[in-house]
Amino acid sequence: MDNKTIYSKGWPEGQEEGFIPVEGGSVFYHYYGKGKPGIPIVFLHGGPGSTGLCFFKQTALAEKHPVVIYNQLGSKGSGFADNITTSEEARQYLTIDHFVNEVQTVIDFFDFAEFMIVARSWGTMLAVEYAAARQPKGLKGIVLDGPFLNVDQWCSDAERLIKSLDKGEEYWQIVRECEESGIFEDDPRYAMVNEIYSANFNSRVAGANDGTPADPESQHTIPGLSVYNYMWGPSEFSCTGTLKGHDSTVLLSSIKIPILYICGQYDSGTPEAASLYNSMTPNGEICVLPGCGHNASRERPVEFNAVVGAFAERIME
Repeated sequence: MDNKTIYSKGWPEGQEEGFIPVEGGSVFYHYYGKGKPGIPIVFLHGGPGSTGLCFFKQTALAEKHPVVIYNQLGSKGSGFADNITTSEEARQYLTIDHFVNEVQTVIDFFDFAEFMIVARSWGTMLAVEYAAARQPKGLKGIVLDGPFLNVDQWCSDAERLIKSLDKGEEYWQIVRECEESGIFEDDPRYAMVNEIYSANFNSRVAGANDGTPADPESQHTIPGLSVYNYMWGPSEFSCTGTLKGHDSTVLLSSIKIPILYICGQYDSGTPEAASLYNSMTPNGEICVLPGCGHNASRERPVEFNAVVGAFAERIME
């Protein structure tokens, strides 16, 4: 099948969708494959503050598995409670501890006795934090796509990747100047570097995002609040938010279930980082998908789904 054309119509039919009450508000979900015999798969998106749209092509896994894709609190469609009206009030829920509890609330909502997690980018950090903190008996395996487990490692890789490009030293100087001045969106030079970086290390395959659907707007939003800026920061290349300096790799040794690291050949969650993390993982393995970047689930959905499906079978043997 052709990765460029296999999915072109957004969310397929046959889903259940709705809202799950969580602490601080509610989260919007898509549920496919109800009653299928395979192990249920719960997807954790990146960001923080992005949405599960990155996984819309993984609904194909619902041919054999129950599939849940949800948007974390503060992401599009997943609004805060009506009595939370200010950024200050909302931010108390934008913590790793909250999102770990939120994962458990979602699992409990669907009453999955056994399940696996597929996580992307920031979601990989969340998956590791959840598995280590909760040690859930029903969790049989984890897939970490474009792994983001150590903030300093991520930032170091971003600098290395930018500098590897033609004119890379010039691009990095622009990034540094914009970070020092605090001007990003209004500086066309920063926008240029961001676009070049994304084209090389985020999504390299033409048409990969074609057919990406839309989720509903949140019923209640907080003016001026950006989950991404608060937890990460305004620059793609360095962290100034609440995640600054965070390192989840110290938790890997406590997770004994199988972990599969997936990354694109040119992923900003680099193969080198995945190899480092895997060396700290008691029961880990790595898959590098050729020719793609950090958007592997949309760039190479056929291969991505095949790898995840095979992993699901192995962990249940």
